[in-house]
Amino acid sequence: MSLNSLKKQLIFSSVETKELVDVMIEDQSKCLRKKPSAILEKMVLDELLSNNNQIRFWILDLYQGKSSGDTLSSVFNYNAAGVKWKSLGLPLLPLIEFAIDEQKFIDKDEFDKDSITSNLIDYLIQLKNILMENSNNERDSDVKCKKGLECLEFFIDVLKKGNQKLRFVMIYRFFKDYWDILKDSAYTFEALSDLASMQKGWRSDNYSRFALVCCLRDLDGHLIE
Repeated sequence: MSLNSLKKQLIFSSVETKELVDVMIEDQSKCLRKKPSAILEKMVLDELLSNNNQIRFWILDLYQGKSSGDTLSSVFNYNAAGVKWKSLGLPLLPLIEFAIDEQKFIDKDEFDKDSITSNLIDYLIQLKNILMENSNNERDSDVKCKKGLECLEFFIDVLKKGNQKLRFVMIYRFFKDYWDILKDSAYTFEALSDLASMQKGWRSDNYSRFALVCCLRDLDGHLIE
């Protein structure tokens, strides 16, 4: 690759802004003994990515060929790594909302039938147990939990048969509707991780990448390095 192809012109909004940036970059360059271009490059990357290494890894993966589904799967799997089947407690509801919104751009509810594992079905069965326990403890949520149990039974049946379309938007909406009950369980995010990776047709364009990156960057401050 030629040197010219690596260059990009930077146009400032005013002379004052340019002069301020020039002086500040020159100060850093002399004190740190680094080239001005290297300092600017690091600043741009830190702003576009994140100072958090894990978030930086997810964003880089997304821009290096991974699909939105692959990235979602990785984030959900990361959050499932708590102690004694507890989640890490990351605020991932916006990522579930992202997945719901993306379903408008996926033509068919197709999935990789070979990727269905007994583990995924087991995770959903464990979530049934959590809903049943919550129904017994909270009388006011009894009706809601019964509806959730019916949804899980339907999802499990579809997965076991393997010859039907799986309405992913319904599944993601289920997790959104029962977020307060299920967010602390690792089973929730193990299941979400499997579902995101097995769905086909995730789009990869400017809008989906930007929306997902915004969700990922919002996790900064919640992840411990």
